[in-house]
Amino acid sequence: MDRQAKIEKVRRIGEGLEKSEASFIFNYHGLKVTELTELRKMLRGVGARFYVVKNNLAHRAIERIGLDDLNQFFSGGTGIIFVEKDPLASAKIVKGFILDHPNLVIKGGVLGRDILKGDEVRRLGDIPSREVLLSWLLTGMQSPVRRLLGILNSPLGNLVLLLQSILSKKKSNDSPQSSQIKEDD
Repeated sequence: MDRQAKIEKVRRIGEGLEKSEASFIFNYHGLKVTELTELRKMLRGVGARFYVVKNNLAHRAIERIGLDDLNQFFSGGTGIIFVEKDPLASAKIVKGFILDHPNLVIKGGVLGRDILKGDEVRRLGDIPSREVLLSWLLTGMQSPVRRLLGILNSPLGNLVLLLQSILSKKKSNDSPQSSQIKEDD
């Protein structure tokens, strides 16, 4: 690889780390090309890209953007996933992929500007999806309102039952049988 190509790769790695919502760093040794291709396709579906990187070029990119703590993850065969959209969706895909392909090892990552260890990236895969979290939030917000409406409706319902009871008693007192009894007196 000539000097210009290396400069371009350093720029792309740095840009990927800076512009992505999250980046996950892996050791991919032991995976077949077909398995890496399968992972790439799955990640592309959720707005993420997987790249194999040279460690020395990654070190230069990290130095350029000021994330020096990431250097610890760049040794051996290294791949980076740049997550453009939903970090949780990508983490879930990786978690599922690792179950079937244990050779893929999470080294660490970046979420925003926070450095994550490998187990922290794995735990991202355990967090429910955005849709599930939003539904939980809405359910939690609706629950007190429903209880309040039930409490407010309860006295009204009791009042209606009381009025119906009084009305039915009055009707039964005004019925023809009650008037015959009064005549006999």
